[in-house]
Amino acid sequence: MIRKAALVVLPLALVACGQSEPTTETSEKVAPADDPLAGVQVVLDADGLRAMGAEPLRFGAPRDEVDGAIARALGSSPETSRNEECGAGPMDFSQFGPLQLAYMDGVLRGWFLRAGEGMATSDGVRPGVTTLEGLKLERQVRELDTTLPGEFEYTTADFGTITGFAEDGVTVTALQAGVSCFFR
Repeated sequence: MIRKAALVVLPLALVACGQSEPTTETSEKVAPADDPLAGVQVVLDADGLRAMGAEPLRFGAPRDEVDGAIARALGSSPETSRNEECGAGPMDFSQFGPLQLAYMDGVLRGWFLRAGEGMATSDGVRPGVTTLEGLKLERQVRELDTTLPGEFEYTTADFGTITGFAEDGVTVTALQAGVSCFFR
């Protein structure tokens, strides 16, 4: 009889241990230490980008929509420029610190990211932080034989392709997706 009572009481005691008293303190949402997107305001992927918590802006999205969303996320307006001599044709650019957005005919066609704060790929890859060897442990990486030193490409978690550059084959220094203005 005592054994049956213990079997009934024990699960109830365990449930009670897992409950805590409600508090009146306000707590912030804190990202887990292993969250690859902790502190990120702009997330980039093989098909475009998005401000954290917003809908994705895919390649082909209008420039004013993309620049507006990223400006709101970062709290700053972009520096703009144009290059008439890109291999794909004339391109316009919006520069947000380490992030350069490439436009053709008024729509987003590509992005280029250098080391800086607040931006990472949806995989959590960050130029200046991620190493090429670390990336190879997580993703399929192919080093490219081009005129651009340290160029590689990797397959993202959603099976897209992002191009990157690694200084001396060690630290990832930049990432790129979509149309670029590189001369190879």
